Amino acid sequence: MFSGGATGTPSGARTTRRSTRAARAASALSGASTPLAASPPPASTATPAQTQRTLGANLAVASNKAPLSAAASPAPSRRTRSVAAVSDAGSAMVVDGDEGQQQQAGGKDSDRLLVRDESYAIAERKGLPVEVQQAIAASDPYTLPVKAVLDPVTGFALLVTSEHCFVWNWASRVGSTTTYVFPLPPQAPFPPGVTAYSPLSFASLVPSPSQTTQREPGLLAVSNTGTVRFWESISLSLAGADRFKALSLPVAEGELVRSLVLLSPTTYLASTSQSRIFALSVVSQGGRATLSARTLERAVGWAGSVWSAVFGTKAVDPRAGILALALAPPAPAPGGAEGERRVFAVQEKSAQVWEVPARGEGGERLVAEQDVFHAVLEAIAGEKVGNEQWAMNEGRVEIVDAAVTASGNLALLVSHVHEGTADEYRSFAVVQLDVAHDAVTPVGLTLLAYQSRPDPRPLSSPRLHIGAGEVAFVAFPDALVITSLVADASFEEAFPLRQNSTRFLGLSMPSYLYSPPSSTETLSLLTSSPSLLTVSVSAPHHPGQRVAPSAGGLEALKTHRLKTRLEQAIFYGTREAENPLAFDIQPDFEGDLAKAATAVSADILASSSSNMPLILDLRAQLADRVHRAKALIEYINANGLLSKLPQAARKQLSWDAERLQAAVALWAHVNARIGASGQSILADAILTFMDEVGEGFGEDPLRLFFRTKVASAGNVLEEVAKQAKAVVDSSASAEGKTEKLFEANQVILSAFKAVARHRVDTATHYGLFSPAEPTEPWSSRPVLLEALQWHFDATDALLRERVRELGAQQQQPLLSRKGSAQADAEELRSHMAGVAEFAFSAFEERLRFLKTVNGDATTPESRLVIERYYAIRPRFIRTLVAVGKVSAAFELGERHGDFESLVRLANDPAHGSSARISAYLDRYGREFAFPLYEYYLAERKLRTLLEPAEKHRALLTEFLDSTDNDELAWVNDIAIGRLAHATDVLFTVAEKEQHVAQKKIMLSLSKLAQVAQVDSQTIEDVQVQQTLETIDDNLDLVNTQDGLLALFESLLSGTEARLSAAEQGEVIAARVAPALEDRPALAQHLAKLAVRLFEGQALSAEDLIDLLTLKHNAGDQAGDFAAALDVLVRAKNLPAERRQVALESIWRRVFIQDDWASLKSAVGVSDEEMAQALRSTAYYATLAAASRSDHQPSDFLQPSQAFSTATPTSLSARSPDLPQPAVTLLLNDVEQENRLLSECVQNGLEAFAREIARLLEEGTPDEEELGGEAVMVE
Repeated sequence: MFSGGATGTPSGARTTRRSTRAARAASALSGASTPLAASPPPASTATPAQTQRTLGANLAVASNKAPLSAAASPAPSRRTRSVAAVSDAGSAMVVDGDEGQQQQAGGKDSDRLLVRDESYAIAERKGLPVEVQQAIAASDPYTLPVKAVLDPVTGFALLVTSEHCFVWNWASRVGSTTTYVFPLPPQAPFPPGVTAYSPLSFASLVPSPSQTTQREPGLLAVSNTGTVRFWESISLSLAGADRFKALSLPVAEGELVRSLVLLSPTTYLASTSQSRIFALSVVSQGGRATLSARTLERAVGWAGSVWSAVFGTKAVDPRAGILALALAPPAPAPGGAEGERRVFAVQEKSAQVWEVPARGEGGERLVAEQDVFHAVLEAIAGEKVGNEQWAMNEGRVEIVDAAVTASGNLALLVSHVHEGTADEYRSFAVVQLDVAHDAVTPVGLTLLAYQSRPDPRPLSSPRLHIGAGEVAFVAFPDALVITSLVADASFEEAFPLRQNSTRFLGLSMPSYLYSPPSSTETLSLLTSSPSLLTVSVSAPHHPGQRVAPSAGGLEALKTHRLKTRLEQAIFYGTREAENPLAFDIQPDFEGDLAKAATAVSADILASSSSNMPLILDLRAQLADRVHRAKALIEYINANGLLSKLPQAARKQLSWDAERLQAAVALWAHVNARIGASGQSILADAILTFMDEVGEGFGEDPLRLFFRTKVASAGNVLEEVAKQAKAVVDSSASAEGKTEKLFEANQVILSAFKAVARHRVDTATHYGLFSPAEPTEPWSSRPVLLEALQWHFDATDALLRERVRELGAQQQQPLLSRKGSAQADAEELRSHMAGVAEFAFSAFEERLRFLKTVNGDATTPESRLVIERYYAIRPRFIRTLVAVGKVSAAFELGERHGDFESLVRLANDPAHGSSARISAYLDRYGREFAFPLYEYYLAERKLRTLLEPAEKHRALLTEFLDSTDNDELAWVNDIAIGRLAHATDVLFTVAEKEQHVAQKKIMLSLSKLAQVAQVDSQTIEDVQVQQTLETIDDNLDLVNTQDGLLALFESLLSGTEARLSAAEQGEVIAARVAPALEDRPALAQHLAKLAVRLFEGQALSAEDLIDLLTLKHNAGDQAGDFAAALDVLVRAKNLPAERRQVALESIWRRVFIQDDWASLKSAVGVSDEEMAQALRSTAYYATLAAASRSDHQPSDFLQPSQAFSTATPTSLSARSPDLPQPAVTLLLNDVEQENRLLSECVQNGLEAFAREIARLLEEGTPDEEELGGEAVMVE
């Protein structure tokens, strides 16, 4: 049939397979079905008896042998590459049912199960005869093709090469078998350019006419030119292969034989390129077989004439003549007599229908000759087609092969092209036709999802095989497709070969004996690997047997089929060298991959898959499940499907696999403890858990847990902690407590170590790069967090208790086992380190889950977990240091980012070092640097902070820039030459500075830094001048405060100078402001400001204004009101409302200081005396002093404008800490000032003010005459 060989497919000519997404729904394969053996033998081969196994009450195992039932199968796939997940656990390991017995009985030639599900099974058998293997190895699919035919009745097979035919008993189960080799008649050379036509002879086995005779068959061979050779028995090849009978078919010139089929043991039909059929008869006469040939009589059709004309021009049309001979299944004849068989001779667009007697002694008749192509087009189009459509054939429909269904309808395998066909590919369909003498009616259409490229190599056309049921097999050169012919069915399975160099060479021929209806269809194929594959399929006989889709409908069924394909891949396709089938899934698959993958993983975790091999050794069984879980994710990765799995599904697959790893460790612990002492806290915890879930009765609950309940590993670990806590909290002996806690720690650590190793090793496999935890992790449930924390604290408490109780007697071992007390204590300390590690990881995992679920919202649980974690993390690390596990403490801090703990450890004189600090800065950067610098600040290690290594200077700069440490940042700025920033920082520090002396230094340094970065050209820059002016203004305010301090200190006597600042403030307030007796709140306010002045506190501009204006300004201090105006001018950041209140206060106090009523009532005063009196007023002195400064006209107020607009709000804004009653009292005193001002106005203040302004315009006396210098220092 097909050619093949050991050589690979040349580049550019490779035949690939493609499957498109099927548009059809559920499988039609359903109903009652019969369990299939892995490889059903032919009739001549005995089947080993099935044996029922009993494993006992403690080792009860559910049978893995599943019948081929009505479940759907995976969707077909397009194979562009061979993919297999590699696993140490072999996919061929089968230890139940018929497969296991066959392996034991059959030795090296036994059948090996390649794949199975509820509907089908495929088995492989190696061990072909050496001669056959050599012939296949020497073949070439282009130049030296070979083909094969398997006879299921006789059990023999034949392989045809260009010169020989090899025959052997393929059904034999022995290790070796005899190979019979026969020379074939020569072939006629083809004209140049003919490559698509069959270059090999046709051969058929000749079985014994009597079904009761167990003799070896004969062999019939026909060349393409009609030369016939017949060997009566294949055993003749051993004595003389040249002892054959020969004849030549009466073919015309240019006529070639196209096929040879077995009609009955005595009759064979050969079709030709001129649409003729020859009947070859083998009859026994006198105990010797004779060979004869004759033509089935009919007129030569138009196709034959065309063939002759074309061949005469040396251009062969490979589709001329009869393309295929399809024989109807033999019907049971009364009394066992052989009746007629219907034969369909299918041509390019028509078909002949013959009735031929089985004996071939004449009497055949042509029942009909019809155009079937028209019906094929209508079936595919789904509507009537006209002659023009028939002629145009836009779908490029071609008849490829033919078979006959059990109901007698003609089934045609056709190739075509439609919208869903990929470029350079062909789609296929099976069209069922009822061919009558007067009409052709389509009765069924099965569209295949599988697509294939046209293969230019000889003998590469797909073949159609239909047995006694409703299942069709379509054998492509490199794939087998199984489909159901039941109406409305969607069952289709494609099994591509893994290696591109492997091909199907032939398949089993239809039986020439009557076969009763069976629910099982079987097909055998020979591959070029070389091996024999046997496919068994269970299918319904009518649509009503199909099982309706379960809840979820079509999508659920697609997901089930996808799950089946995943199971097949990991249970049968995990060892590429042993399974010739590919199990690829392409990106255009159908079904929910997440549901399918997690379901397969859950089945592995629970040992519930029907494909799970039965392994009694629990350690080996767990290892096998571990490998299956690994194979699952590797298969998903290899097929490029990982990106289609959501994070939740990937997490679940990883969790299932890691719990299996934990189970391996836990079983090793249990197994060792049971073998040694028979007691184990883990075993007790498992038994308790199994009792709680109500399972394990009647069998060993320990083994049952590890086989089926590994998903509950977290529950068991929680139970272990619970039981250990019960013992530790009891009145048990110290030794008993230690023993239980010691083992409980071992259990917890062994499980979590296995989980940690799995996560580290497989993170990339599962693509777990996102920190999100969309579903609750099993390993960080709240109860397990509590258990881990308790294990750490209980172990620490136990060690401390031993120290208290035993003291110097600690040399006594902690445990009853052999070992020293020091070694036992050290191991417990190691337990603490391990438990701390896994506790930290669990807390972090829980926090990631809560973050994923709740987002940025803070829930009570997340707040509680965060608080607990950040409380226990440094505590655990400190405890580990206390018990001597310093290295472990450092490692924990490093792995879990507890940089505060690392900072303390690295600065610990006993454990830290500058080298470690430097290494951490290099390794972690700002994550470690910022806590380190905070530590330096807290410990006042300022020099260490400000003198870092130059390579770490950038980290310090980043820290100082991002934190409120300006009082130190300027030092670093100057060190790195960042003078502009230093200027800003120093000025900011100065503004915040509360001590006047320090403030003056900061401002001076700020000015110095600013001047240091400019030269003679840039100093005139506007921005530079503005900066300098701002600094100078603030320096002026500081100088003003210094001047006031000097003034007040000069007013104190020697005794008063030794008073406290508070007492000095009271003295000064009373001395410099005697007029405030009627304004007690302002007097107290002045005293408080004086106290702050004596204490060296930096005063605000408003405070300075109050100090300058509340005191009595006369004589040398007459200019202080003008100094207050200067202060106000320099207070550029003062809000407008408060600035207005301050301005009003200055002028109001200027106006009310003098006695305007006395001046108004003076009698007998000369003009000179009046002018002198006006020049002696505070208003005149203030105007005169202010005129020498750069003031705006708005800075000067008239008496009517000096009334206060202060409010409680403005006063509170100035002094936020001032209580409300004090604010009220101050407002009352301000109101008193308003009343005094009002009285002054009534006493002619406004007229006096105008006169004073006129006097100033006339001229200003010397400064000494005006009252001396003001306090303001320029």
